[in-house]
Amino acid sequence: MKALLVASVVSLTMTSVALSASITVSDKSPTLAGVAAATTALLLDAGTKPQHIGGGIFVVEVKNFHCDQRSNAAADAMSVRAGLPTLKCRINSQNKRDASGGQPFAEGRAMVDLLQKVQDSKAGASPGPAFTDCAMGYCGTFAKSIKCTIDTKIDNYSNGGRWSCDFADGQ
Repeated sequence: MKALLVASVVSLTMTSVALSASITVSDKSPTLAGVAAATTALLLDAGTKPQHIGGGIFVVEVKNFHCDQRSNAAADAMSVRAGLPTLKCRINSQNKRDASGGQPFAEGRAMVDLLQKVQDSKAGASPGPAFTDCAMGYCGTFAKSIKCTIDTKIDNYSNGGRWSCDFADGQ
């Protein structure tokens, strides 16, 4: 009986690992030009502290990035929000609708746009990361981790190689 329980736990663990996807985007990427630099800038603007890991390399990372988006298409036309989607994002949050844990992330709309570009790019392994799921006027966006590396030894920003970001969907 214990062997069956252990086998079940191992199987579930392996299945969840197999279903999650991640992708690394460099600032040298021709299909996702500017995404790594923009993502790094958003994380720094949001107050994420860069960690020096040595040799002029710094890392900024947020975990459990979650957003709730509602369409407001059916709202009364007299409402100032009618037809405009609302978006509320948090970091260190659960991947569930209307999660309130964690800290607010003010630059959520820009980050969701970047995650959508990464998701739509078809870059990396198939099927690739899936950050957003929508149904009936609601979209939930979740990234298990967004981790960007800054190589401060590279001082010519035009040649690329200074910024690179890892996006993990956690699905």
